[in-house]
Amino acid sequence: MKLICQIFIINRLYSNLNIRCNGKYLKSTLALGQDPIIKNEYFLIHFSSVNKTGTKYRVKNIKQVFVKYLSEGKATLRFEEPPHDLCIKGETIQLKCFMRLLKSCVSGDTKERHLPNLSNISVTTKESVPTKLIINDRSEFPSKGLPRTLETLHIVGLKLCNFRREILLLKHLVVLDLSNNEIETIPAEFGRMPSLCELHLANNKLGVNGKIDWRWLFGPQLIKMLKLLDLSGNNLKYLPKCIWKLQKLITLKLDDNMLNQLPATLGRINSLRYLTISKNMLSSLPCSLLQCHLEYIDLSSNNFHHNNITSQLQRNLYKYYVGSLVHLSSEIVLRNKFFYASNLIPWTLVQFLDDANMCVCGAPVVNNKFYVNNKFELKDLFRVVVFDNNRNSTVDFECYYCYKCCRR
Repeated sequence: MKLICQIFIINRLYSNLNIRCNGKYLKSTLALGQDPIIKNEYFLIHFSSVNKTGTKYRVKNIKQVFVKYLSEGKATLRFEEPPHDLCIKGETIQLKCFMRLLKSCVSGDTKERHLPNLSNISVTTKESVPTKLIINDRSEFPSKGLPRTLETLHIVGLKLCNFRREILLLKHLVVLDLSNNEIETIPAEFGRMPSLCELHLANNKLGVNGKIDWRWLFGPQLIKMLKLLDLSGNNLKYLPKCIWKLQKLITLKLDDNMLNQLPATLGRINSLRYLTISKNMLSSLPCSLLQCHLEYIDLSSNNFHHNNITSQLQRNLYKYYVGSLVHLSSEIVLRNKFFYASNLIPWTLVQFLDDANMCVCGAPVVNNKFYVNNKFELKDLFRVVVFDNNRNSTVDFECYYCYKCCRR
C-alpha cells in the first residue's frame, strides 16, 4: 500500500546533542510491503524529493505510534533503529486506512491482506497528487468524486442550482471559484472550511430570495482564513452587519448588486485594502471607511448626491454624547476590539454592538440616530479611486461624532 502525504523526519540524536533541527515537511510517498524471502517481515519505505532512492524502515523496529490527532490527518511513527520520528500529514481517510494496515502488520494479523513484495514496490517522487481541478462541463466531474487533495477548484459557468456538498470534504482547499452559476444557498457547514483563502461567487443568485442565511460566511474557520471574497452580480440588497468578523479580508468585490447602503461595521476590517462596489445604488458611504487604509476603491455607476446637514443634530449637540451604562460598556468593548458572539452574550446585545457606528476620529459611536452628511474628496483619502467623474470625486459620508469637539 502507498500513501501520498507530507513527512517531516526528526532525528532524535540531534536532540540529545542539543542540535537544532531546521527541517520541514516534504511531499513524500510512504510504501508498506513485505520481505520476499523472510515470511512475516514487513518494511516501510519513505521516498521524497530529496531522497529519491528511499529509506527503508523495519516495521518491527517501531517503538511507539502517536495517533492523538489522527482525525485531523496527523500521525507520528517513532522508530527505535534508526532513531527517527516520522511526522506524517495527509488526507484523513487515507491515513486512517494506512495506519489500520500498519497495525495489522505489527500484530501479525495479515492473513486476509495482500501486501506487495519489497522488490515489486516501485515508488518515485514523480507520483503527484492532484491539487488543481478546472471543470468547464458537467461531464468533466470525476467519476470517483472530487480528489481530497485539491487546493484549487474552478467550477465555472455550469448553471449549477445547488451547492455540491462534496466540496465540504476538501480540507486542503485554498481557492474556490463557483462563478457564473445559479447557486441560491450555501450550507452553514461551509464556514468550517479550514484552509479556504479565496472565494469567488460572482454572478450567482444568492440574493434572489431577498433574505439570506449568512451563517456560511461566518463559520469559526472561515473568518480566520478568508482573504478574498467576490460577491459581484448576486442581486444583494444588503450586507450583514457582522461582516467585521472577517478580520483577514484583503479584497472585497460587491459590483453589480442592488446595495443602497453599506454597514458601518465594514470599517472595522483593518486588513481591507481593495474594495469594488460599482453598479450599485449607493448615495453615501459610512464614515468608518475613513479608518480603512484602502489602496483601491471603485465607486463608479452609483447614485451619489449631496444631502443637507441634519438639522436635528445642531439643536443640542451635547445631549447626544451622554449615554447609558450599556452605551459606555459597549464603547469599551468596541474600542478594545473584544470578540463577541451570540453564544457569549445575549443576542440583543450582539445586535446593539453590530449597530454601532464609528466617529471620524475612529472611536465607536453607539448612538446611531443622529448623523450629518459631510463631503470628502476620495482622491485625498485613498490611493487609487475609480469614479464617474475623474475631475471631481467628492462623495457624501455619513459622519457620526463621539463628542462635540470631533465635529469642529
